Amino acid sequence: MMLVQSLGAPTEVQSTSTLLPRAAIARSFGSAAQHYDEHAALQRTVADNLFARLPSTQQNSTILDMGCGTGYCSQLLRKRFPQGTIVALDLALPMLQKARQHAATVQLLCADAASLPLQNGCLDLVVSSLTIQWCVDYAQFFAELQRVLAPGAHALLSSFGPATLQEVRCAWARVDEHTHVNSFTTAAELQLQAQQAGLSCTLESERLVEHHASLYTLSHALKGIGAHNMNRTQANGLTSPRMFRRAAGFFAAGAEDAASVPVTWEIYYLLLHKAA
Repeated sequence: MMLVQSLGAPTEVQSTSTLLPRAAIARSFGSAAQHYDEHAALQRTVADNLFARLPSTQQNSTILDMGCGTGYCSQLLRKRFPQGTIVALDLALPMLQKARQHAATVQLLCADAASLPLQNGCLDLVVSSLTIQWCVDYAQFFAELQRVLAPGAHALLSSFGPATLQEVRCAWARVDEHTHVNSFTTAAELQLQAQQAGLSCTLESERLVEHHASLYTLSHALKGIGAHNMNRTQANGLTSPRMFRRAAGFFAAGAEDAASVPVTWEIYYLLLHKAA
């Protein structure tokens, strides 16, 4: 049974989400596809930590890598499930084109995670690392996940928590009242939305710390993975160099030594199960 069209090139599916500028998100990550891997060390660490929690699944399972990016998780899935059917999905077409280079034996699908063009109950496992934070309508997202999972199937997800980039948020709070850092949903809200969709949910969390020489280098790294500020409450227009220098100064005040500012990433790992 074919889950999606067999493609020589990724096919784009129109998103139905209206709560986020989905086209803007796709452009942001698509523009970062060529150099994403140069800046994605933390993303690979989180993916490795996520796979350490992977539930046992049959080798011939049908698996979705949701928000596959350049294909790192798709490669891990292919190694873990050499006989499985693996579908790599992303909203950004250039990301899928890069994923093709890294994971040539998977099916590619360009689509919105909140509006999946997949049959009901067709998936034995869904893996999604650091993707769901871009889905503001969590009720719709988890309802779609529940729909496409087969009875008894699992989904393993990672996402950012509210403490992520708290050092940057605090630095900018001393400069102006605008939102300069993406906001992330609490663990309690994620669990509630998953359970209301009919999925059992176990959540674990950890905090990872990166060190950056300055706010400039951190901003460059974030731009390199396409993680721009997606908040609707962000300031209109460009931030002035003077304001950025002020924020950079407050950020640097948290340095542990001459060129090392700790930056927090709060990570959630969610294991979801659909009842048999």
